[in-house]
Amino acid sequence: LLKQAHRAYNTEMNDLLLTALGLTIHRWAGLERVLVSLEGHGRESILPELDITRTVGWFTTQFPVVLDMSVGQDLSQRIKQVKEGLRRIPQKGIGYGMLRYLSAAREQERFVTEPEISFNYLGQFDQDMQSQSIGVSPYASGAELSAHAARSHTLDMNGLISEGELQLTISYSKQEYRHETMEQLAEEFKISLQEIIAHCVGRKQQELTPSDVMLKHVTMAELDQLVERTRDIGELENVYALTPMQKGMLFHSLMDAASGAYFEQTTFDLHGRFQADIFQDSLNHLAQRHEIF
Repeated sequence: LLKQAHRAYNTEMNDLLLTALGLTIHRWAGLERVLVSLEGHGRESILPELDITRTVGWFTTQFPVVLDMSVGQDLSQRIKQVKEGLRRIPQKGIGYGMLRYLSAAREQERFVTEPEISFNYLGQFDQDMQSQSIGVSPYASGAELSAHAARSHTLDMNGLISEGELQLTISYSKQEYRHETMEQLAEEFKISLQEIIAHCVGRKQQELTPSDVMLKHVTMAELDQLVERTRDIGELENVYALTPMQKGMLFHSLMDAASGAYFEQTTFDLHGRFQADIFQDSLNHLAQRHEIF
């Protein structure tokens, strides 16, 4: 989950965890679009002149996310949809609270979205606990919220990696759900996540999504078509926009495919024993080493 599973689609932890959550709710409640309130630490580098390295704690952000679990999508498509949906969120959602709570009253009317599920992946704690200068306190922290406080979400889900294991906590109201129901939900989440991990680890080649390439505004369908057309050449690493010169070259080559206007050839005279197979291997190695060759 921490390493091997992410190579298939160049994902992060939240991509796979939220896909598992969306799949769980889809199977549990039949929803095709799952609305979730995603929580983050808020320590984003949004301003070059803002230095937060000597600050302690979280600048917690919360913002709504829609997990697309539409019928007809296979697991690969669902992972890609969730990943791309998260990548399209500006500055990882840090501006949502400002727009919602610091806007004029008439502007706040637009923010009527109230997700029933809150999700927060806290990160990997094993690395932090290996340091001798920091450790887990033996004292209980006590309740974070009053027992009489109104719940902001029907379900609050918090996950973290500790002692090499993913630990997930689900907070809920006993007046709304039975303990057995939540146990079933947790088991369904576990099954969905294991299914996703097995799928990702089993992929032999990495599949790119639009956020992975330099070319902007390319759709998933266009990228998939490009991957298919270049499959015989090798594994696609990136897609770049044409420079003005390259656009001119492409235009003239499409107008006259037989034209040699942009054809360049350099001839060398080699003296001595020439091993073509070694030369070919060297050329291939050079091309693989550099993205643009």
